[in-house]
Amino acid sequence: MEDFFSAVAGVRRIGVPATERHAWPIFPACFAATPPHRASRAVRVARRAAHLERNPMSQTASPVRNRAGLWALTATHAANDFYTGAVAALLPFFVLHANYTYAAVAGITLAATALSSVAQPMFGHLSDKYGMRWMSLAGLLAAGIGVAISGLVSDSYLAVWIVIAISGIGVAAYHPAATMEAREAGGGTSGAMSLFSVGGNVGVALAPSAVILVVGWYGLNGTWLLLIPAIVLGLVYAIMSWRHLFARTKPAAAATHDLAKQVKVGDDWRAFGWLTLVLAMWSIAYVGTSTFVSLYSIERFHTTPEFASIALSLFPAAGAIGTLVGGWLADRFGRLRTVRTGYLVAALSTAAIVLAPTSVIVIVATAALGVSLFIPFAAQITLSHSYLPNRIGVASGVTLGLTLSLGGVVSPLLGKIADHNSVQLVFVVMTVLVAVGFALSFVLKERSIEPHHVLTTADDADETEEARA
Repeated sequence: MEDFFSAVAGVRRIGVPATERHAWPIFPACFAATPPHRASRAVRVARRAAHLERNPMSQTASPVRNRAGLWALTATHAANDFYTGAVAALLPFFVLHANYTYAAVAGITLAATALSSVAQPMFGHLSDKYGMRWMSLAGLLAAGIGVAISGLVSDSYLAVWIVIAISGIGVAAYHPAATMEAREAGGGTSGAMSLFSVGGNVGVALAPSAVILVVGWYGLNGTWLLLIPAIVLGLVYAIMSWRHLFARTKPAAAATHDLAKQVKVGDDWRAFGWLTLVLAMWSIAYVGTSTFVSLYSIERFHTTPEFASIALSLFPAAGAIGTLVGGWLADRFGRLRTVRTGYLVAALSTAAIVLAPTSVIVIVATAALGVSLFIPFAAQITLSHSYLPNRIGVASGVTLGLTLSLGGVVSPLLGKIADHNSVQLVFVVMTVLVAVGFALSFVLKERSIEPHHVLTTADDADETEEARA
């Protein structure tokens, strides 16, 4: 019996990849047909080669270490990105009740993202260097306060622009610090990062319904009620993490130093630059759809703002599904295939919005766009981390924050197109840009991190080298 338990322990000790263990979710590892430590050398090499091809970074990941903390962070991510969605949902009401032009509401989108685009890399650098946990909570509260005040000062466009800009800076401050803490809480696993990312999709999806409820009952003067999610979930997070709220997360540089004996690692800025360019196309499509999809249905099909907001609600909700599906696809078929498939289907979905004969088809096509546009999301995050393993905060700041800012910078140009032509032409432009992103995705390359001294025996190390060869 003692030998039996020693054998089972051996299976876990030699570093069987997590995805292989999960392949038999209802059976313990000891019931595998051929335990990995007893398989022939050729079989073990083949298994390791297949796993490394599917998930080249998996050997550096650790099991989830703090599930409660990860769920709390996911909830705060939902609250934080709720305010990104709230800004988009408020735009039709600024047009209808405050008589803003399309260019003016696109300028509000710019306010939410312009300063954020400058601040995002700075916040990422600070997170890499100092690991400031409290910055995620401060950013969440700033994001909520800015949106809450916006309706109260809607008579002044400049005042609205300023408070929305403050909200955007808060969103920018939140992402790098929270992403680093999520990596720490989740042990760096792809599943943990997918869960954290889905929280943002859920928050954006809930925002339109909340805005309609609040503005529908109280008008723009009721936007102060939108501060409730930030206060409630921020308080929950503070209570759960008060002991280490002002402690430092482990900076990326320090973590890399600790792993020096395990991983030979370097930053590939060229590859990261290409990924950023691809993400810029993604950003324009995401921000453009969030800004104009409701206005498109109102202008072309003369629907009510309430009906038009259905597409805006479904877009991020479908994105949550796409994020989960994309993570599954990336693990099984590779990250680059997943990214390319997502962009191709997204281009077709955007074209479907342009050609839609009814507002119902717009809703369906927008849902399809939400799924396809977010299929590459998790893969793009892990690619950015593999390109800049020594600067996780900067990589996270760009993939989770700066990309949205880039889309916001272009948003006023899209607004001018809508004012001088039509909102339909805006979606034609976005179709072309998503197709460009699909083409650029073929420039991207896979990158694996070479592990050293992670495997238990020299034979295992030799097997990994043979598998890579």
